[in-house]
Amino acid sequence: MAGCSRFGGSSPGGASSAGGALNFVWKGDATRAEQMRAAVALFAEQHPDLDISTEYQSGSEYLQKLAVRFASSSPPDVMRMERESLREYADRGVLLDVSEHSDLLNTDALPESLLNSGLVGGKLYGVAGGVTSTSIVIDRAAFTEFGVEPPDLTGWNWEDYGRVCAQLTEASGGAVYGGDLPIGALQTFGTWLRQQGLDLWTEDGAVGFTEQDVLPWYELWVEFEAMGAIPAGGAIDTLGAAADQSAIAQGLTASAMIPSNSFASFNTASGGDLEMGYFPGESTGTARGMQLIPALFWSISAASAVPEDAVALIDFLTNDVAANEAMAGTNGIPPSQDVVTELAQDLSADEQIAYEHILSLGELDLVDPIPAPVGAQDFSDQLTTIADEVRFARMTPAEAASAVVAAAQESWGDA
Repeated sequence: MAGCSRFGGSSPGGASSAGGALNFVWKGDATRAEQMRAAVALFAEQHPDLDISTEYQSGSEYLQKLAVRFASSSPPDVMRMERESLREYADRGVLLDVSEHSDLLNTDALPESLLNSGLVGGKLYGVAGGVTSTSIVIDRAAFTEFGVEPPDLTGWNWEDYGRVCAQLTEASGGAVYGGDLPIGALQTFGTWLRQQGLDLWTEDGAVGFTEQDVLPWYELWVEFEAMGAIPAGGAIDTLGAAADQSAIAQGLTASAMIPSNSFASFNTASGGDLEMGYFPGESTGTARGMQLIPALFWSISAASAVPEDAVALIDFLTNDVAANEAMAGTNGIPPSQDVVTELAQDLSADEQIAYEHILSLGELDLVDPIPAPVGAQDFSDQLTTIADEVRFARMTPAEAASAVVAAAQESWGDA
Protein backbone atom coordinates (compact mmCIF):
# COMPACT_ATOMS: atom_id res chain seq x y z
CA MET A 1 0.00 0.00 0.00
CA ALA A 2 1.31 3.43 -0.90
CA GLY A 3 1.67 6.14 1.72
CA CYS A 4 -0.96 8.41 3.22
CA SER A 5 -0.67 12.09 2.41
CA ARG A 6 -2.62 15.29 2.67
CA PHE A 7 -5.43 15.50 0.15
CA GLY A 8 -3.78 17.06 -2.86
CA GLY A 9 -4.76 16.84 -6.51
CA SER A 10 -2.05 15.15 -8.44
CA SER A 11 -1.50 12.02 -6.41
CA PRO A 12 -0.19 9.02 -8.27
CA GLY A 13 -2.59 6.13 -8.11
CA GLY A 14 -5.67 8.19 -8.99
CA ALA A 15 -8.36 7.18 -11.40
CA SER A 16 -6.20 8.22 -14.31
CA SER A 17 -3.51 5.72 -13.36
CA ALA A 18 -3.16 2.35 -15.03
CA GLY A 19 -5.35 -0.50 -13.86
CA GLY A 20 -4.49 -1.92 -10.46
CA ALA A 21 -4.15 1.46 -8.73
CA LEU A 22 -6.79 2.84 -6.37
CA ASN A 23 -6.83 6.28 -4.75
CA PHE A 24 -8.91 6.74 -1.58
CA VAL A 25 -9.48 10.15 0.06
CA TRP A 26 -11.34 11.19 3.15
CA LYS A 27 -11.92 14.13 5.47
CA GLY A 28 -10.27 14.14 8.86
CA ASP A 29 -7.23 14.88 10.96
CA ALA A 30 -4.02 12.95 11.55
CA THR A 31 -5.61 10.72 14.21
CA ARG A 32 -8.38 9.66 11.88
CA ALA A 33 -5.82 9.17 9.14
CA GLU A 34 -3.97 6.64 11.27
CA GLN A 35 -7.19 4.78 12.07
CA MET A 36 -8.32 4.76 8.45
CA ARG A 37 -4.93 3.68 7.23
CA ALA A 38 -4.99 0.75 9.65
CA ALA A 39 -8.30 -0.40 8.15
CA VAL A 40 -7.09 0.08 4.58
CA ALA A 41 -3.92 -1.86 5.38
CA LEU A 42 -6.07 -4.86 6.31
CA PHE A 43 -7.84 -4.59 2.97
CA ALA A 44 -4.50 -4.26 1.17
CA GLU A 45 -3.33 -7.53 2.71
CA GLN A 46 -6.19 -9.25 0.89
CA HIS A 47 -5.47 -7.42 -2.37
CA PRO A 48 -1.67 -7.50 -2.78
CA ASP A 49 -1.86 -6.73 -6.49
CA LEU A 50 -3.73 -3.48 -5.91
CA ASP A 51 -1.66 -0.31 -5.46
CA ILE A 52 -3.66 1.73 -2.93
CA SER A 53 -2.83 5.35 -2.18
CA THR A 54 -4.65 7.29 0.53
CA GLU A 55 -5.01 10.99 1.25
CA TYR A 56 -6.85 13.07 3.80
CA GLN A 57 -7.73 16.68 4.55
CA SER A 58 -9.40 18.31 7.52
CA GLY A 59 -11.91 21.14 7.55
CA SER A 60 -13.70 22.83 4.67
CA GLU A 61 -10.61 22.51 2.49
CA TYR A 62 -11.61 18.91 1.89
CA LEU A 63 -14.68 19.93 -0.10
CA GLN A 64 -12.70 22.51 -2.03
CA LYS A 65 -9.99 20.04 -2.96
CA LEU A 66 -12.53 17.39 -3.90
CA ALA A 67 -14.19 19.85 -6.25
CA VAL A 68 -10.82 20.69 -7.81
CA ARG A 69 -10.05 17.03 -8.37
CA PHE A 70 -13.28 16.53 -10.27
CA ALA A 71 -12.87 19.78 -12.19
CA SER A 72 -9.39 18.73 -13.31
CA SER A 73 -10.61 15.28 -14.39
CA SER A 74 -8.50 13.54 -11.74
CA PRO A 75 -11.10 12.40 -9.20
CA PRO A 76 -10.20 9.86 -6.54
CA ASP A 77 -11.59 6.36 -6.98
CA VAL A 78 -13.16 6.18 -3.50
CA MET A 79 -13.99 9.23 -1.44
CA ARG A 80 -15.82 10.47 1.60
CA MET A 81 -18.96 12.29 0.48
CA GLU A 82 -20.85 14.69 2.77
CA ARG A 83 -24.61 14.27 3.20
CA GLU A 84 -25.10 17.79 1.85
CA SER A 85 -23.01 17.08 -1.26
CA LEU A 86 -24.29 13.68 -2.41
CA ARG A 87 -27.19 14.93 -4.52
CA GLU A 88 -25.07 17.65 -6.14
CA TYR A 89 -22.37 15.21 -7.28
CA ALA A 90 -24.91 12.54 -8.24
CA ASP A 91 -26.88 14.99 -10.36
CA ARG A 92 -23.68 15.93 -12.18
CA GLY A 93 -23.26 12.31 -13.23
CA VAL A 94 -19.75 11.96 -11.79
CA LEU A 95 -20.49 9.19 -9.29
CA LEU A 96 -20.80 5.46 -9.84
CA ASP A 97 -24.12 3.75 -9.23
CA VAL A 98 -22.79 1.23 -6.70
CA SER A 99 -25.82 -1.01 -7.18
CA GLU A 100 -24.34 -1.92 -10.60
CA HIS A 101 -21.87 -3.99 -8.59
CA SER A 102 -24.26 -5.26 -5.94
CA ASP A 103 -22.64 -8.69 -6.11
CA LEU A 104 -19.55 -7.15 -4.50
CA LEU A 105 -21.33 -5.18 -1.79
CA ASN A 106 -23.22 -6.96 0.99
CA THR A 107 -25.87 -4.64 2.39
CA ASP A 108 -27.92 -7.29 4.20
CA ALA A 109 -27.01 -5.97 7.67
CA LEU A 110 -27.63 -2.29 6.90
CA PRO A 111 -30.95 -0.85 8.09
CA GLU A 112 -33.12 -0.25 5.04
CA SER A 113 -33.66 3.42 5.80
CA LEU A 114 -29.90 3.95 6.11
CA LEU A 115 -29.20 2.18 2.83
CA ASN A 116 -31.91 4.17 1.08
CA SER A 117 -30.37 7.41 2.32
CA GLY A 118 -27.67 6.97 -0.33
CA LEU A 119 -30.17 6.74 -3.19
CA VAL A 120 -30.56 9.60 -5.64
CA GLY A 121 -33.06 9.01 -8.40
CA GLY A 122 -33.24 5.35 -7.44
CA LYS A 123 -29.49 4.80 -7.87
CA LEU A 124 -27.07 4.10 -5.04
CA TYR A 125 -24.41 6.79 -5.12
CA GLY A 126 -23.39 6.68 -1.46
CA VAL A 127 -22.97 3.94 1.14
CA ALA A 128 -23.20 5.11 4.74
CA GLY A 129 -19.79 4.95 6.37
CA GLY A 130 -21.06 5.60 9.89
CA VAL A 131 -24.30 6.17 11.72
CA THR A 132 -25.64 8.67 14.17
CA SER A 133 -29.01 9.97 15.27
CA THR A 134 -30.31 12.94 17.19
CA SER A 135 -31.77 11.67 20.45
CA ILE A 136 -32.80 13.07 23.81
CA VAL A 137 -31.16 12.55 27.18
CA ILE A 138 -32.42 13.34 30.66
CA ASP A 139 -30.35 13.78 33.80
CA ARG A 140 -32.02 11.25 36.06
CA ALA A 141 -30.14 12.54 39.12
CA ALA A 142 -31.70 15.98 38.64
CA PHE A 143 -35.19 14.52 38.47
CA THR A 144 -34.50 12.58 41.68
CA GLU A 145 -32.99 15.59 43.45
CA PHE A 146 -36.02 17.78 42.75
CA GLY A 147 -38.63 15.08 43.28
CA VAL A 148 -40.04 15.04 39.76
CA GLU A 149 -41.17 11.74 38.23
CA PRO A 150 -38.91 11.01 35.23
CA PRO A 151 -40.78 10.72 31.92
CA ASP A 152 -41.24 7.58 29.87
CA LEU A 153 -38.74 8.23 27.08
CA THR A 154 -40.40 5.78 24.71
CA GLY A 155 -44.03 6.86 24.86
CA TRP A 156 -44.18 10.55 25.74
CA ASN A 157 -45.56 13.33 23.57
CA TRP A 158 -44.66 17.01 23.28
CA GLU A 159 -47.28 17.98 25.86
CA ASP A 160 -45.67 15.57 28.32
CA TYR A 161 -42.28 17.07 27.53
CA GLY A 162 -43.42 20.61 28.31
CA ARG A 163 -45.25 19.57 31.46
CA VAL A 164 -42.45 17.56 33.03
CA CYS A 165 -39.80 20.13 32.13
CA ALA A 166 -41.91 22.91 33.68
CA GLN A 167 -42.35 20.82 36.82
CA LEU A 168 -38.61 20.41 37.19
CA THR A 169 -37.89 24.07 36.58
CA GLU A 170 -40.42 25.03 39.27
CA ALA A 171 -39.17 22.39 41.72
CA SER A 172 -35.61 23.66 41.36
CA GLY A 173 -36.69 27.23 41.99
CA GLY A 174 -35.51 28.15 38.53
CA ALA A 175 -31.96 27.00 39.18
CA VAL A 176 -32.32 24.22 36.59
CA TYR A 177 -34.53 24.28 33.52
CA GLY A 178 -36.25 21.01 32.72
CA GLY A 179 -35.33 21.15 29.09
CA ASP A 180 -34.44 23.07 26.02
CA LEU A 181 -35.92 23.11 22.54
CA PRO A 182 -33.36 23.90 19.83
CA ILE A 183 -35.85 25.14 17.24
CA GLY A 184 -33.00 26.33 15.07
CA ALA A 185 -31.34 22.91 14.78
CA LEU A 186 -31.96 21.29 11.41
CA GLN A 187 -32.12 17.75 12.80
CA THR A 188 -34.56 18.67 15.58
CA PHE A 189 -36.76 20.65 13.22
CA GLY A 190 -36.70 17.81 10.70
CA THR A 191 -37.61 15.26 13.37
CA TRP A 192 -40.66 17.29 14.38
CA LEU A 193 -41.70 17.73 10.72
CA ARG A 194 -41.54 14.01 10.04
CA GLN A 195 -43.67 13.34 13.11
CA GLN A 196 -46.32 15.46 11.35
CA GLY A 197 -46.01 13.31 8.20
CA LEU A 198 -43.91 15.97 6.44
CA ASP A 199 -40.20 16.46 5.81
CA LEU A 200 -37.64 19.17 5.15
CA TRP A 201 -37.48 18.47 1.40
CA THR A 202 -39.06 16.10 -1.06
CA GLU A 203 -37.46 13.40 -3.19
CA ASP A 204 -37.23 15.82 -6.11
CA GLY A 205 -35.69 18.56 -3.98
CA ALA A 206 -38.73 20.79 -3.39
CA VAL A 207 -39.58 22.39 -0.05
CA GLY A 208 -41.51 19.89 2.08
CA PHE A 209 -43.59 22.24 4.22
CA THR A 210 -45.80 25.34 4.21
CA GLU A 211 -46.17 28.26 6.61
CA GLN A 212 -49.22 26.68 8.21
CA ASP A 213 -47.31 23.42 8.65
CA VAL A 214 -44.47 25.00 10.62
CA LEU A 215 -46.38 27.63 12.58
CA PRO A 216 -47.03 25.17 15.48
CA TRP A 217 -43.26 24.55 15.75
CA TYR A 218 -42.58 28.14 16.72
CA GLU A 219 -45.76 28.36 18.79
CA LEU A 220 -44.54 25.33 20.74
CA TRP A 221 -41.37 27.15 21.71
CA VAL A 222 -43.30 30.24 22.87
CA GLU A 223 -45.67 28.03 24.89
CA PHE A 224 -42.84 26.12 26.57
CA GLU A 225 -40.93 29.31 27.35
CA ALA A 226 -44.05 30.82 28.96
CA MET A 227 -44.48 27.68 31.06
CA GLY A 228 -40.90 27.91 32.28
CA ALA A 229 -40.13 24.54 30.74
CA ILE A 230 -37.23 25.93 28.72
CA PRO A 231 -35.04 28.99 29.10
CA ALA A 232 -35.86 32.21 27.33
CA GLY A 233 -33.38 33.69 24.93
CA GLY A 234 -30.25 34.77 26.77
CA ALA A 235 -31.23 33.04 30.02
CA ILE A 236 -28.45 30.49 29.58
CA ASP A 237 -25.06 31.39 28.21
CA THR A 238 -23.36 28.15 27.23
CA LEU A 239 -19.70 28.14 26.43
CA GLY A 240 -19.76 26.10 23.25
CA ALA A 241 -20.96 23.01 21.42
CA ALA A 242 -18.63 20.51 23.10
CA ALA A 243 -20.17 18.07 25.56
CA ASP A 244 -18.42 19.54 28.60
CA GLN A 245 -19.56 23.02 27.58
CA SER A 246 -23.22 22.07 27.14
CA ALA A 247 -26.01 23.34 29.37
CA ILE A 248 -26.80 19.86 30.67
CA ALA A 249 -23.16 19.25 31.62
CA GLN A 250 -23.14 22.60 33.41
CA GLY A 251 -26.21 21.57 35.42
CA LEU A 252 -28.33 24.30 33.83
CA THR A 253 -30.84 21.95 32.18
CA ALA A 254 -32.07 18.45 33.02
CA SER A 255 -32.48 17.28 29.44
CA ALA A 256 -30.88 17.85 26.08
CA MET A 257 -31.00 16.73 22.46
CA ILE A 258 -27.65 15.28 21.41
CA PRO A 259 -26.01 13.11 18.74
CA SER A 260 -26.56 9.58 20.00
CA ASN A 261 -23.02 8.52 19.18
CA SER A 262 -21.78 11.27 21.54
CA PHE A 263 -23.63 9.81 24.54
CA ALA A 264 -20.46 8.67 26.30
CA SER A 265 -18.85 12.11 26.20
CA PHE A 266 -22.05 13.85 27.33
CA ASN A 267 -22.64 11.34 30.12
CA THR A 268 -19.09 11.70 31.41
CA ALA A 269 -19.30 15.48 31.29
CA SER A 270 -22.69 15.46 33.06
CA GLY A 271 -21.74 13.22 35.96
CA GLY A 272 -22.81 9.81 34.66
CA ASP A 273 -26.57 9.89 35.29
CA LEU A 274 -27.87 10.51 31.78
CA GLU A 275 -30.55 8.30 30.27
CA MET A 276 -31.05 8.29 26.50
CA GLY A 277 -34.39 7.82 24.78
CA TYR A 278 -36.67 8.83 21.95
CA PHE A 279 -37.94 12.28 21.08
CA PRO A 280 -41.31 13.36 22.52
CA GLY A 281 -44.04 12.46 20.04
CA GLU A 282 -41.99 9.70 18.47
CA SER A 283 -44.58 6.98 19.07
CA THR A 284 -47.63 9.26 19.18
CA GLY A 285 -47.20 11.36 16.03
CA THR A 286 -48.47 10.74 12.50
CA ALA A 287 -45.16 9.08 11.65
CA ARG A 288 -41.80 8.48 13.24
CA GLY A 289 -39.49 11.45 13.00
CA MET A 290 -36.19 10.12 14.27
CA GLN A 291 -33.75 8.77 11.73
CA LEU A 292 -30.57 6.81 11.44
CA ILE A 293 -28.43 9.46 9.82
CA PRO A 294 -25.39 8.65 7.74
CA ALA A 295 -22.46 10.43 9.37
CA LEU A 296 -20.86 10.31 5.92
CA PHE A 297 -21.06 8.40 2.65
CA TRP A 298 -18.45 6.41 0.79
CA SER A 299 -18.80 7.16 -2.92
CA ILE A 300 -16.96 6.06 -6.07
CA SER A 301 -16.04 8.14 -9.08
CA ALA A 302 -17.86 7.18 -12.27
CA ALA A 303 -14.48 7.58 -13.98
CA SER A 304 -12.74 5.04 -11.77
CA ALA A 305 -10.61 2.57 -13.70
CA VAL A 306 -11.03 0.04 -10.89
CA PRO A 307 -14.73 0.17 -9.98
CA GLU A 308 -14.88 -3.41 -8.76
CA ASP A 309 -11.90 -2.93 -6.44
CA ALA A 310 -13.44 0.32 -5.23
CA VAL A 311 -16.73 -1.42 -4.39
CA ALA A 312 -14.81 -4.19 -2.67
CA LEU A 313 -13.06 -1.61 -0.48
CA ILE A 314 -16.39 -0.09 0.54
CA ASP A 315 -17.76 -3.56 1.29
CA PHE A 316 -14.71 -4.24 3.47
CA LEU A 317 -15.08 -1.00 5.42
CA THR A 318 -18.77 -1.70 5.87
CA ASN A 319 -18.81 -5.35 6.86
CA ASP A 320 -15.41 -6.38 8.18
CA VAL A 321 -15.27 -6.44 11.99
CA ALA A 322 -11.49 -6.04 12.14
CA ALA A 323 -11.66 -3.03 9.82
CA ASN A 324 -14.23 -1.40 12.07
CA GLU A 325 -12.12 -2.17 15.12
CA ALA A 326 -9.23 -0.43 13.39
CA MET A 327 -11.39 2.62 12.57
CA ALA A 328 -12.36 2.77 16.28
CA GLY A 329 -15.60 4.62 15.65
CA THR A 330 -13.85 7.55 14.00
CA ASN A 331 -16.68 7.72 11.45
CA GLY A 332 -19.50 7.16 13.91
CA ILE A 333 -21.19 3.92 14.88
CA PRO A 334 -20.70 1.24 12.18
CA PRO A 335 -23.64 1.02 9.74
CA SER A 336 -23.74 -2.80 9.76
CA GLN A 337 -25.96 -4.05 12.55
CA ASP A 338 -23.96 -7.30 12.57
CA VAL A 339 -20.73 -5.40 13.14
CA VAL A 340 -22.37 -3.30 15.86
CA THR A 341 -23.56 -6.43 17.64
CA GLU A 342 -20.10 -7.96 17.42
CA LEU A 343 -18.23 -4.88 18.64
CA ALA A 344 -20.70 -3.99 21.38
CA GLN A 345 -19.47 -6.91 23.46
CA ASP A 346 -16.16 -5.20 24.15
CA LEU A 347 -17.30 -1.61 24.62
CA SER A 348 -17.62 0.53 27.71
CA ALA A 349 -21.04 0.72 29.36
CA ASP A 350 -21.75 4.15 27.85
CA GLU A 351 -20.63 3.07 24.40
CA GLN A 352 -22.88 0.03 24.65
CA ILE A 353 -25.84 2.28 25.45
CA ALA A 354 -25.21 4.27 22.27
CA TYR A 355 -24.74 1.14 20.18
CA GLU A 356 -27.89 -0.50 21.56
CA HIS A 357 -29.81 2.71 20.97
CA ILE A 358 -28.78 2.62 17.31
CA LEU A 359 -29.74 -1.05 17.11
CA SER A 360 -33.18 -0.29 18.57
CA LEU A 361 -33.75 2.49 16.03
CA GLY A 362 -32.74 0.09 13.27
CA GLU A 363 -35.67 -2.13 14.23
CA LEU A 364 -38.23 0.67 13.85
CA ASP A 365 -40.14 1.70 10.74
CA LEU A 366 -38.25 4.95 10.17
CA VAL A 367 -38.70 7.47 7.38
CA ASP A 368 -35.79 7.25 4.95
CA PRO A 369 -33.38 10.21 5.02
CA ILE A 370 -33.65 12.07 1.71
CA PRO A 371 -30.36 13.39 0.26
CA ALA A 372 -30.12 17.10 0.95
CA PRO A 373 -30.69 19.51 -1.94
CA VAL A 374 -27.99 21.97 -2.93
CA GLY A 375 -28.39 24.93 -0.59
CA ALA A 376 -29.28 22.90 2.49
CA GLN A 377 -26.38 24.30 4.49
CA ASP A 378 -27.45 27.86 3.72
CA PHE A 379 -30.96 27.00 4.87
CA SER A 380 -29.58 25.51 8.07
CA ASP A 381 -27.78 28.77 8.81
CA GLN A 382 -30.94 30.79 8.18
CA LEU A 383 -32.98 28.42 10.36
CA THR A 384 -30.65 29.23 13.25
CA THR A 385 -30.99 32.96 12.67
CA ILE A 386 -34.80 32.77 12.57
CA ALA A 387 -34.83 30.74 15.77
CA ASP A 388 -32.81 33.41 17.56
CA GLU A 389 -35.30 36.04 16.43
CA VAL A 390 -38.12 34.02 18.02
CA ARG A 391 -36.15 33.27 21.19
CA PHE A 392 -35.48 36.95 21.74
CA ALA A 393 -39.09 37.91 20.90
CA ARG A 394 -38.06 39.92 17.86
CA MET A 395 -40.19 37.74 15.59
CA THR A 396 -43.62 36.19 16.18
CA PRO A 397 -44.26 32.54 15.37
CA ALA A 398 -46.28 33.61 12.31
CA GLU A 399 -43.44 35.81 11.09
CA ALA A 400 -40.97 32.99 11.72
CA ALA A 401 -43.13 30.52 9.79
CA SER A 402 -43.22 32.89 6.83
CA ALA A 403 -39.48 33.54 7.07
CA VAL A 404 -38.51 29.87 7.22
CA VAL A 405 -40.51 29.00 4.11
CA ALA A 406 -38.95 31.95 2.28
CA ALA A 407 -35.51 30.82 3.42
CA ALA A 408 -36.11 27.30 2.11
CA GLN A 409 -37.36 28.58 -1.24
CA GLU A 410 -34.40 30.92 -1.53
CA SER A 411 -31.94 28.20 -0.56
CA TRP A 412 -32.96 25.33 -2.77
CA GLY A 413 -36.11 25.92 -4.75
CA ASP A 414 -39.82 26.60 -4.86
CA ALA A 415 -42.38 24.83 -2.70
